[in-house]
Amino acid sequence: MTSTIPYDPDEFDNNPFAEPSGSVLGGSAISSAATATTPKTPPNEGIVEEHAAEPDSEVNDGSHDDGESHTAGSKDTVEEEDAKPTESAPGAKTLTLIPERCEDPSLYTITVKVTSLERSGSLVNKKENPAVIFDLSTNITHFRKKMYKGVKKSYAEFHLFWKFLNGANPECFVPAIPLAYTNFGILNEEDYKRTLHSFQVWFSRITGNPILVRNEEFVFFVESDFGTYSPIHKSELPATGLKRKTLKQFQPPYDEVLELAEFRPLVKSTYQNAKSSIEKLEKLSKLRRQLGQHENELGAMIAELCVLETTHPGMQNMWKKFGKTLTTVGDLDSVMGSYELATLGDGLQGIINDGYIIKEALTNRHLLMRDLINAQATTKVKHESARKLRNKRDINPIKVDEAIRSLEEATGYEDELSKKIKRITEEMLIEKKEYMAQLDEQIKAIMRDFVVKRIDHERRKLRVLEKVRIDVRLVDENGGLARLGRESYPLTTKNVLTSSQTLDGDSWSGDRKVSHVSRDLLNNDDDNDAMEHDDAQHDSAQAQAPDDAADETPLDARNAASLLGGSTF
Repeated sequence: MTSTIPYDPDEFDNNPFAEPSGSVLGGSAISSAATATTPKTPPNEGIVEEHAAEPDSEVNDGSHDDGESHTAGSKDTVEEEDAKPTESAPGAKTLTLIPERCEDPSLYTITVKVTSLERSGSLVNKKENPAVIFDLSTNITHFRKKMYKGVKKSYAEFHLFWKFLNGANPECFVPAIPLAYTNFGILNEEDYKRTLHSFQVWFSRITGNPILVRNEEFVFFVESDFGTYSPIHKSELPATGLKRKTLKQFQPPYDEVLELAEFRPLVKSTYQNAKSSIEKLEKLSKLRRQLGQHENELGAMIAELCVLETTHPGMQNMWKKFGKTLTTVGDLDSVMGSYELATLGDGLQGIINDGYIIKEALTNRHLLMRDLINAQATTKVKHESARKLRNKRDINPIKVDEAIRSLEEATGYEDELSKKIKRITEEMLIEKKEYMAQLDEQIKAIMRDFVVKRIDHERRKLRVLEKVRIDVRLVDENGGLARLGRESYPLTTKNVLTSSQTLDGDSWSGDRKVSHVSRDLLNNDDDNDAMEHDDAQHDSAQAQAPDDAADETPLDARNAASLLGGSTF
């Protein structure tokens, strides 16, 4: 008795009830199903290749007994092997897996320019749910217009849009939404500029991805009214909640793509290190603010000493100015604590958010690989049950139809997962390189901004301390407290009233600027004569050298500090 479902003899025989197919049933059932469904799919280098050439060998070994059939089968096998290099060519493979990467990028373009930011409502809404206004131009036909001006979306709508993109595009590293506010404070102009810039960078990364820019949900997000957007389509992750937490406890499946297998631990380490750095930075900022408060209290106490000083007006004025100076320095230290969080802290938080998303995207790929292994096991079980049903003496056609239908469903699901994982792997290999380049630029920008703010802070502090210098020196006509321990130093009006920080060094201590080589010689106590001779030669060379010779001075920490003070004062 045969099945009621007809079969095409030209295709691969997936019927377990065919007459001479015992070797196929006894062999690799998974490979037979995969070959039957996708006979022209090129083998993937990164995902399951264990059944690339098994079906043909099994069929030729067990299904062809006579010489002519065997010869014909051998010719077919040779022809297929000759055709494989063409099918598995890099261009054809990429076109099959990621067609968006092979198309002209100018066919699908979206240009977004963020224009302004609005904070309205209650204090919590102003801080956590700002409205972003942007202009958009595109050439995609799905949009109703080519130009959109003044599109207004809330931060909550951005979160819904990002959540959909992250679930609907498992092959992409969707960038995290920028922070709704910075540590500068929502009423600060710097906060306004940084938030606008962050959203502009986010839009550039989204629209620069050829897969995300083709998503139809982009149209609904742009064309919906303010505050009314909700994802039209649904997107689901491979596993969520308790199931996801449980599966993440198991060892990840074997990954043949070594580049992605090593990438996830790297991203996780970056995520954890950045998170630990932020925790330490918050403690440091808290201590710095406490230091500022203590400096303010100390400055107030020192300022009170001017009341006790009644005999000398110069000392009274000095104590008063010195107390005010310490109070100002305390305020500057408190401000620097906020600057550290706003520059380095917010930058690290962006790296943390992106790292977590990429780590979870790689985890989703592992979950799909685990589902593929389960699907392959299910397909094998279906083949085994069909083989046992075939060996029975009395075959029920209804059971035969059910067995074939379940086998086809299992084979189709396995093939769908296999193609999905291949696409995810190829796209992640591309986006991994893009993310590493973007992360490098992001870290450089963060450190540059942090260093500039720190230098500006130190310059402000030096400027404040410079104001009290004259009061300290004018305590008496002999030069005040600045001459303690160096009474032999010549006293002139120029020395008292001019700036202490010059290109020749610090006039408070009388140290003069020497080169890096001369300072190395100072460490040798046994060569005093040689040291004096080298200093004399250095001074004469400076007098004869042109102005451009200063640029040839080695840039070490001491010279950098001298240049920093000299360029300011």
